Amino acid sequence: MPEILRPQPASDATGFLAGPLGLRLDEVFLPLKSLSAAPKVLDTILEFGQVRQTDDLLLLRFWPDVIWASGSLSDPAVHVTEIGHGTTHFRLRGVEALHFLSNYTRADLFAAKLLQARAIRTSLNHYDCVIWWANTRDIHLIVDRSVAQSFADHLQTLAQRHDCTDPLTLPRPVAPDAPDRRG
Repeated sequence: MPEILRPQPASDATGFLAGPLGLRLDEVFLPLKSLSAAPKVLDTILEFGQVRQTDDLLLLRFWPDVIWASGSLSDPAVHVTEIGHGTTHFRLRGVEALHFLSNYTRADLFAAKLLQARAIRTSLNHYDCVIWWANTRDIHLIVDRSVAQSFADHLQTLAQRHDCTDPLTLPRPVAPDAPDRRG
């Protein structure tokens, strides 16, 4: 008896989260290194609680004696360990991306201090993650690789549960052709 063919989603829809928000979640390879040194040494590279991103370098510092880095940074006073194999980097894009995440984090992502730093180490529901952004429509998240699939499935479920008819629900869904007024 021949096997029944089931229709598959269109390939151009891959990565989009279901629901009215039009969010896209992609897993992106990010070769991460842990730079370890005394806090005074790391202070000269990057202040605590900050992120610095250029075309060829990413630095994240949320621990007193550790900086996560992607790219080349050479300093003989810093011990370097490859950690990219233990983490997964997700990129969440869409007009409501940061607003969507702010519903589920324990921190106020729109607090003045966080909007200035544009980075935080927090929990998204029960998942520990590092979040940073250049603008509110393009968000980067790092979680432990051991929970990456569960984390992606969880975001998918949250996006599906979003009720755009509930007046108390934030973020508000935005029509695809609406002008983007968020920074």
